[in-house]
Amino acid sequence: MKRRAALAGMLALPGLARAYPDRPVRLIIPYGAGNVTDICGRALADALSAEWPQRVVVENLAGAGGTLGVAAAARAAPDGHTLVLSAMAALTVSPHLQALPYDLLADLAPLSLVAVTRGALAVHPALAVRDLAELAAEARRRPLFYYSAGPGTLPHLNMELLNQAMGTRMEHVPYRTSAAGLADLLAGRVQLTMDAASVTLPAILDGRLQPLFWNGPHRNPRLPGVPTAAEALPGVELANPWLGLFAPKATPEPIRRTLVQAVAAVVAAPAFAARLGEALEPLGGGPAPLARQLAADHARFGALIARLGIRTD
Repeated sequence: MKRRAALAGMLALPGLARAYPDRPVRLIIPYGAGNVTDICGRALADALSAEWPQRVVVENLAGAGGTLGVAAAARAAPDGHTLVLSAMAALTVSPHLQALPYDLLADLAPLSLVAVTRGALAVHPALAVRDLAELAAEARRRPLFYYSAGPGTLPHLNMELLNQAMGTRMEHVPYRTSAAGLADLLAGRVQLTMDAASVTLPAILDGRLQPLFWNGPHRNPRLPGVPTAAEALPGVELANPWLGLFAPKATPEPIRRTLVQAVAAVVAAPAFAARLGEALEPLGGGPAPLARQLAADHARFGALIARLGIRTD
């Protein structure tokens, strides 16, 4: 068994005086309980705890859009006993909106992508558009309004990428929460959103919202007639919010390797995907894909935020 092999490797790490982990591992979730990152983190913690000689204990440390929890991990002892599972926004968007108490490259070691959330471009049925061409025509005819859970969130930035690609000027209406924005969308007070599937999919499935595309590499099996974003708008790449696991930068390489192997075994297991449900899709791949994704999204959203002049104050 791959997991058991990973566990055996943890018990005798070369160059280390003690086996790892030799005490409970703290997994910081820099958001509140019930958030998709929390759901994923608890699934990851439980799976690792079932195989390791020590438990992985989740600590929700919310605040400042996830940056407080990431900062706590960056300052922790680099011994593998503190990790952080962060959503992409705290690492690729927040650095362009506020001064942060950590440096992504100097303070954090990427371990692996863990999961990704997908979403759909969803419109109120009263809008009566069937595809992006009809949406663009309607947006040029009259003002259309979309919601997000705040300036600089991924739904906001994705909608601005869509505006750019279609040559439209659909207007942003920021809310304090996705739930509040969804309520106004269902009531017809705003016309559309690109929020996460965990928010909009139930309303799409029961017909209260109309999907124009699914933001993923493949069509959603529950929405087989809905095209992907690439099918609907070839050549335009929209973001999918990913979750990545990080350790303090100076964590010894043998411990990093152990963590990478253990996480790879977890995310490949069908039980992990089942635990995540429809809200999340397992990823993986180790440090290099995470580092590449981090760098690409950091550059892309930095340029977009600068162009739009987004401020969060």
